[in-house]
Amino acid sequence: MMNNNFNVVFLGGSITEGLGASIYENSYVYKVAEYLKTIYQNKKLNIINSGVSGTGSNFGVFRLKRDVIDNDPNLVFIEFAVNDRIENSYNAAVTIEGILRQLANLKNKPAVVILITPTGLSDACSSVHKRIAYYYDAPVIDIQDYVYRHIGKEEYSWKDISIDNFHPNDKGHEIYAECIINSIKENLDIINKKAIKKIETITGYEFNNPSIVSYEKATFYGNWREENINIPQIEVAAVSDTVGDCIEFNFSGKCIAITTLLSQESGCMEINIDGVNYFLDLYTNLSPYFSSAINLFNLKGGNHNMIIKVSDRKNSDSKGNKVAVGAFLVDMIY
Repeated sequence: MMNNNFNVVFLGGSITEGLGASIYENSYVYKVAEYLKTIYQNKKLNIINSGVSGTGSNFGVFRLKRDVIDNDPNLVFIEFAVNDRIENSYNAAVTIEGILRQLANLKNKPAVVILITPTGLSDACSSVHKRIAYYYDAPVIDIQDYVYRHIGKEEYSWKDISIDNFHPNDKGHEIYAECIINSIKENLDIINKKAIKKIETITGYEFNNPSIVSYEKATFYGNWREENINIPQIEVAAVSDTVGDCIEFNFSGKCIAITTLLSQESGCMEINIDGVNYFLDLYTNLSPYFSSAINLFNLKGGNHNMIIKVSDRKNSDSKGNKVAVGAFLVDMIY
């Protein structure tokens, strides 16, 4: 029997998740999905929203298999331009390229569209994403350019369409959807183009098997406990607030990152990888939020040893020494 499913995945951050819309039906994803139903009337259209608040392509590349590839996508929209703006250009290029290369290398590869969403300062990670997209012949819909052309004509202001510097309100989501839908109407090939498989990378970094590895694979020393974090990025974490407690994690591959939590109770994390020391202050005066820490892409291939320790140092404003480890992001080599 012929498979009549057509799977559309939206991969991105909080904008894709729907933040800023008063109800999900007012989000850009919902509105674009409703339009796609008119195009694929003879298909069973399945919409998968893989937006995760507060994350960029540096987390997306590691969750790609779980949140995109395992859904057997026919069409993928990628929205990381806002959150990638805080990364250095090389790291942002490495991870967005990693996403495109993984999709381009699939046996049944999907069509891919890169979305450039705006900020109030018009400083989204546009040029880096475009450079990577153009190399792999992936279509780009530049919502930031669209929005600021209309702002320039004084049709509306950024304040009119947003709840803050990053997230659209209902009107903003409508405008984002309008831009995407109009782009598709003008050129239907946008949602049919598949990223070209290339031998050479732009960045010089080739992902092998980017994976999310549970903290349960590590060895614990001290008073670590499991704690429900209850945020989309980290549901459960290994947590300690006892100075000197350690985690040992052995891995193979060229890159490593740690998913962790920043909070008012957080202390500092001392990390040693193959004898090289790193120090991270996990304190924030904001509500607790997710962070991807370390983000090293320059390790030599082979086996590595990492020790994480709850430091005796902490921010003077911190209320504690709490260190949380949700998972390890590893580019595995078998």
